[in-house]
Amino acid sequence: MRQLIATDLDGTVLFDRRVCPADLRAMQRWRDAGNLLVVDTGKSVFATRNTLTSAGLDFDYAVTFTGAVLIDGAYRILSARYLPDGVAHSIVTSLQGIDGLTVFGTTIEADHILSDTYHETSPILEIFLPMSVAQMPHHRFIGVPMRVRDDVVRERIMAELTARWADQIEVVRNQEFLDVVPAGATKGAGLTELVSTLTAVDGPLPGERIETWSVGDSWNDISMHAVADHGICLPWSPPEVVAACERSVSSMAELIDGLLGESHARKEER
Repeated sequence: MRQLIATDLDGTVLFDRRVCPADLRAMQRWRDAGNLLVVDTGKSVFATRNTLTSAGLDFDYAVTFTGAVLIDGAYRILSARYLPDGVAHSIVTSLQGIDGLTVFGTTIEADHILSDTYHETSPILEIFLPMSVAQMPHHRFIGVPMRVRDDVVRERIMAELTARWADQIEVVRNQEFLDVVPAGATKGAGLTELVSTLTAVDGPLPGERIETWSVGDSWNDISMHAVADHGICLPWSPPEVVAACERSVSSMAELIDGLLGESHARKEER
C-alpha cells in the first residue's frame, strides 16, 4: 500500500522561510523510500514556489490556495477553482476603511497587495505585487487573504463575509490570517481530490490504495486532518486542532523516522 504525507508549511515545517535540515533530510528519505510527499498549504502557487525553491524542499504534489489549486512537483496546474466573477472585488470594497487590516488578492500568477494599515511584512505572505482596487475587475481571483491581528475584528469580519456570500466562499482562519477561497475549497477537500485524481483509472496510480498522514498545526488544517487516515499535530497546536488528531509529534523528522522504522520492521517480519 502506498503511503502519503500531506504537510502544512508555515508553523509545521517552515519557520522564518526555512526548513530545518533534519526535517528536510527526513522528507527526502520519505520520498526515496517510494512514498509520496504532498504540500497542503494556504499559500498561492507563486508563494509556494518562491518559498520552497529557496528552502530546497522538493515534493510530489501540492494542494495550494487552501485546496483551490492542485499542482504537481514541477508546479504545473492540475486543476484550479476561482471565486465567482466580481466577488473578490465586492469583498475587498466592503473591507475598505477597517484599521488593523492588510488585504491581498491572489490570482493564479501572483499575490497582490490591495490595502495595508500595518505597513510591515508578515513572514507568511511577504512577496507580493501592488494592485489598486480599481484594477481588480480586470483579473480573475482565486482568493482574498487578509492579515488581521485583533481577535474581535477577525471574528466580526469572518461572520460578516460568511453571512453575505455564504454560498460562494469559504472563510478559513490561519494564525493571524483569514483566507477567503471558493466555496467547497478546503485543505481537506483538496487532499481528497488529489488522492482521487492519482488513483483514478487514467491517473498515475490507478486503483492503488493510498494511506494518508496529515501534518499541520493550525485551524485551517482541521479539514485535512478530518479526511486523512492519520491526523498529526504539533505541540503548539491550539486545542481544536489537537482534538482533530490522533497524536502529536515534535517535528516532521520524528514522524517520518517512526514511520520508516515501522515499515522496515514489517518487511523484516515477512
